[in-house]
Amino acid sequence: MNQEEIKKITDYIFLESNPQKADLAIVFGTRHNEAIKKAYELYRDGFVCKILISGGKNKTTGENEAKEMSQKLIDSGVKREDILLEDQSTNSLENVLFSKKLIEEKVGFENLKKIIAVVKHYHSRRALMTLKKHFPKNLKLIPVAYEISGFTKEDWFETGKGKEKVLSEWNKIPQYLLKGDIEEI
Repeated sequence: MNQEEIKKITDYIFLESNPQKADLAIVFGTRHNEAIKKAYELYRDGFVCKILISGGKNKTTGENEAKEMSQKLIDSGVKREDILLEDQSTNSLENVLFSKKLIEEKVGFENLKKIIAVVKHYHSRRALMTLKKHFPKNLKLIPVAYEISGFTKEDWFETGKGKEKVLSEWNKIPQYLLKGDIEEI
């Protein structure tokens, strides 16, 4: 890859975080504690008063992501009643579809104007594209990304893990667009 290709991929894949007051934060399932830290900071700092945790059984740990993350948020000081739990999803599309159903049942989209998506830095575009495709069009979707250890937006192309994760997203997005699972933002 040359510098021009690296810049093109970087500019497309990594969305800028834009924390602002919202009605709800959705945390996409993960085993990484950085997601919990970011969701807790948003709650603590008054950006959101409700957090929806989405994630089923983690393929690496075998643990239920949503249940683990929920407990860690409660241990950090988030009130149990301020957490919505979606604990069946196994991928990003299911995170969105199952969360949508939960929101419809427990909150109502008519009560929401802005949603923060708490996502891995390299997954931010595809996550927002999935939300845009399946959530009501009048909602403002706000990315708040966190870095996982091993690489950053600035150096992803210098590490094996960074190249693997970023290029995987780069290659998945056109496929998911063709399938109709996501929509360009």
